Amino acid sequence: MFPTVRKPKSLSVLFFLVTLIVLFIFSLPASGLTEVEVNPVNTPQGAVVLIVDGLSAPFIYPELTPHALDGTPLEKAKLKNLPIISKESARILEFRAPQTFTEGGHSVLVTGNPGADSELVSFKDATIFDMLHKEGYLCIAVMERGDSWSIRAEQDAILRDENNSISNMKIVLEQPEPSSDSPEVPEGLLQVMKKAADKAPGYIKSKETREKYSGYNRWGVETACSIVEYMAKNRPEQKYLLTINVGAVDSSGHHRDNYGYVDCIECLDTDISSLYELCKKNDLAFLLTADHGMGFSKDDSKGGHQSEKFTETDEAQLIPLIVHAQGVESGILKGKHGQEDFAPTLLGILDIPNRPRFAEGKQILLTGHINLKVELPEKGSVELRKNVNGKDGDVKEGNVKEGNIVTPLQHDDEFLFLGLEPESTYTVRAALDSGNSLEEQEKKLTLETDSVLKFTEKGQKIEENSEDNPESGSEKNSTASFLKKESGKSSSSLTNLIGYFIIGLVNIAGIVIIAKILKKG
Repeated sequence: MFPTVRKPKSLSVLFFLVTLIVLFIFSLPASGLTEVEVNPVNTPQGAVVLIVDGLSAPFIYPELTPHALDGTPLEKAKLKNLPIISKESARILEFRAPQTFTEGGHSVLVTGNPGADSELVSFKDATIFDMLHKEGYLCIAVMERGDSWSIRAEQDAILRDENNSISNMKIVLEQPEPSSDSPEVPEGLLQVMKKAADKAPGYIKSKETREKYSGYNRWGVETACSIVEYMAKNRPEQKYLLTINVGAVDSSGHHRDNYGYVDCIECLDTDISSLYELCKKNDLAFLLTADHGMGFSKDDSKGGHQSEKFTETDEAQLIPLIVHAQGVESGILKGKHGQEDFAPTLLGILDIPNRPRFAEGKQILLTGHINLKVELPEKGSVELRKNVNGKDGDVKEGNVKEGNIVTPLQHDDEFLFLGLEPESTYTVRAALDSGNSLEEQEKKLTLETDSVLKFTEKGQKIEENSEDNPESGSEKNSTASFLKKESGKSSSSLTNLIGYFIIGLVNIAGIVIIAKILKKG
């Protein structure tokens, strides 16, 4: 007969405390997201954004002609691949940068705010990276320029030129402190990036100026290709954003005159097709743009973009935006658009209605459909109906045009409706599982772009989003929002607060008891 083995009393107490803490943590209400395709959508697996530093649209767009400050027409780049890519993509004809310098341009692109700087980028929920992390995206960057401290901090892994020099290229791999929303970076991906960093000096070893500059850009493009190939083979289920910045076009404008500038663009055009084809093959959105353009005083002169004489010119302000993705209609889009429109447009292509906290740009609708996210203060049900001839019609998944009924969505606090028709009017009805009343049970809205609709409990003050209220956390063109004031607390928020308070007490008590046990031991 085996002797009875008794566990030490201290271990039993410790086990009890750990169990109690776990129970309290998992008893807290959890947030979820119910997603429904009202009409089919083709959401890309991720996106690759190529930012060509200093690339001016007048030098590559056939509809535009670059001029020097003295009025002289300048030579345009002779391109082979970009015209093919443009024909298969949406191309924004007038896309203007509000800030014609590198830090400002990158900050505007990632925040959607026309006055953004590095500090604004660092704020909570201020960037596309913050929005994508919340959706489980990995954020990777390969940046020769534009790698400000706040941009670097937003990445899960980044390669950057520490010396910021074409003659003395020094690429380093950094992994900033991950946020709570960040997915784990695959070890194999880090190895791919490390190998690319080690190979970088070989791209600029030529003594020929032309080859040195084009090699600098080529390293960025080929490194991006290696990352896309790795992710496709080893992490096909992981959605991600890959941001690439190549810096030699800008440097050529500053140091090689307008002919060297055009030559560098033509060399990049030769290298770019491999990355574009990989994006098509692996269902990734491909976006090509710039942080700012480049102007020249006269023919055969060195260029600039930030000094007063250049900053107001079309050559410095007009930058390209070329977008290819499944579901994006090809063609030329006219009208006036700003660089601040990039962030909401990219998120729209990825079917993410949320917008960076300070975004003022407007989504350029490229997909032919819009999406609506409905948020409740606690779990409940939501019903969406399309209005036909001014009356409430019914909507069915995959059959919105014929007006059949949607099965009401239940038992969640977030609901995402994908594939709605632009310019159509819808009625959203909501109710809470708890029986608590909402300030408005029903709202009728006409949707022009992706929107987020937030309901609040009855008795809480309603604050409408507006262009003058960037703090609200939604894009300025949201059709409607119902926001709770910070002073108001819903019952679900109170429940969370009580739960956290109890966990704190249990933790403190546990620490005290464990300390006493250890002391006795």
